[in-house]
Amino acid sequence: MAKGVDNLKQRRTLWIIVAVIVCITLVAAAVLFALNYVDSGVDPESGFKAKNVILMIGDGMGFEHIAAGNIYSAARLQMERFAVSGEVMTRSLTPGATDSAAAATAMATGVKTYNGRIAYKDGKALETIAEMAMDEGKKVGVVATKAVTDATPAAFLTHAKSRNDAESIASQLVASPVDVLFGLTDEYMTAMYDDIATDNRALCTSFQSIADAVQDSEVDKIFGLLEDGDIQNYGANTLAQLTRNALSKLSSVSDDGFLLVVEGSKIDTASHDNDMAAMLGELQAFNAAISACKEWADMNGETVVIVTADHETGGLKVPEFASSADAYDALLDYDNSNGWFTRTSHSSANVGYYIHATSSEAIMRSVELTDRTGVTVTDADGNAVMTEVLDKYQEIDYNTLMDIPSEIDNTDIFELIRQWLLTE
Repeated sequence: MAKGVDNLKQRRTLWIIVAVIVCITLVAAAVLFALNYVDSGVDPESGFKAKNVILMIGDGMGFEHIAAGNIYSAARLQMERFAVSGEVMTRSLTPGATDSAAAATAMATGVKTYNGRIAYKDGKALETIAEMAMDEGKKVGVVATKAVTDATPAAFLTHAKSRNDAESIASQLVASPVDVLFGLTDEYMTAMYDDIATDNRALCTSFQSIADAVQDSEVDKIFGLLEDGDIQNYGANTLAQLTRNALSKLSSVSDDGFLLVVEGSKIDTASHDNDMAAMLGELQAFNAAISACKEWADMNGETVVIVTADHETGGLKVPEFASSADAYDALLDYDNSNGWFTRTSHSSANVGYYIHATSSEAIMRSVELTDRTGVTVTDADGNAVMTEVLDKYQEIDYNTLMDIPSEIDNTDIFELIRQWLLTE
């Protein structure tokens, strides 16, 4: 009898120990989850204002993608030449790697959510930076190389419990006051063509019709909905050209400033496929769009360009080589370099952020700028400059951007844009 009692006590003691261990594990997991997934934002204070903000998102673009792009170009990509850079944590509230929906939601709203959510959390729609900008009278444009109902463009303009609810997303896009929406169509957008075109909003289905609408002063808003394959990586019909058209329209219809979101969407697609050649083509096209934005920003004088990614895709690892020539040859041996991808899914690796803001330094390097009023003056180096824009450049303290922490969260992208663009 005594032995049976002892065994019972031992079992009870064992269960108590197990219960304590389980409780400690759960508490530790909850603390780690809170630290890594919920409270990872650093709330940077930039102390900087701009009339226009351009957010450029390379979908799936990690540091190793950029390294491969540098090898391919035999030079640093445009974003790596920006004065301010650092790393971005990408985790969502879903354990493991984020998806594009949750990552875009974090950048668009400053709120962490679960994978699959589109500006939505816990049964509620989350206000986006695009909606805030429009409420302040700013113009808004979104450009993508995949369907406009896809996760990233949708997260800035719509709200949905699931990224797969493309029909609802399409309906919300058509009802949105967004000024410029360029990207691919799908069956849900095509079904709503009769509702898109209005007296002041053009429906364009080709690059030429988009260009015509940009020049038409009676057209205030443009939906440019293209077929898959229409957007090329090289030549005339590219993401860079769509971006230039968006900048032209947004800047011509208002003097109150704008927010433009540009996504190189198919870097991610190629990385899922472990297709190095396709990835490099998409990355080069995205880099050309970044160059177009930097050039426009330098001419404008009141613009911030921030480049980042929603997450890394493919677990890309670029090997070390003895020389740049060896690296280039190995990269172009696609049977070999396709193997540099280590997975076909997203990873939790940090991605980069890169910021360029127009400043007095930039205008002093300009060769020639012509004032809108026709008044041209010369700076100390003999370069023609615009007095109006020069004054605006000098109002910007570029050094304040340097205070942004070297590692931020994707929710901090929202916070930076809010500080730069909005009055409150």
